[in-house]
Amino acid sequence: MYKLTQYIKHLITATNQHGVHSPFVYDYVTKCLYAKPKFKASKSENVVLKSIPYFSAEKIKISLKDSEIEKRIEREFGLKESIQSPFDLIYIDTPKENILSIYKDKVHNDSMILINNIHKTKENTATWAALTQVEMVRVSIDMFHCGVLFFRKEQAKEHFKIWI
Repeated sequence: MYKLTQYIKHLITATNQHGVHSPFVYDYVTKCLYAKPKFKASKSENVVLKSIPYFSAEKIKISLKDSEIEKRIEREFGLKESIQSPFDLIYIDTPKENILSIYKDKVHNDSMILINNIHKTKENTATWAALTQVEMVRVSIDMFHCGVLFFRKEQAKEHFKIWI
C-alpha cells in the first residue's frame, strides 16, 4: 500500500521535460530518457541502458544482487564492470545511507549514481531524501522507480521529479 500511495504522489508532483528549467536535465530527459529505442527491460534498467551511451560511460560499477544487468551491458555495449575508479556510472539496487561515503573518492564531476527502488519502502524513501540533501550532490532526479544523483560542481543544487 505504501508504494501505491507514493506512486500517486509522484504522479501528481512530477513533470515531463516541459517542467524542467535546467539545460543539463532537459537534454538528459529529452535526448536520452524519452528517446527511442526503449530496451526490453525494467524502467530502472532502461534508464541505465540508455544512460551509458548518452554519457559515454566506460567505467561502470554494478552493486546488485542479480548480475543479469551486467550481462546485458556487456552484450549491448561490450562493457564489463570496472574495478578501477573513478566510475562514470554506478548502479545500486537500493538506497543506503553510506553510499556517498563509500563512493565519495570514486566518482568525478560527471559521474552519475543510479539507485533502484527509491520508493519501495518508507526507509528507502527517507534514505533517498537524505541523499539528495548531501552537499556533494548537485542534481537529483526522482523517476519513482529509480533516482539519479549527479555531482556537477558547475550547477546549482536542484531536485527534479520526472515521469518516465
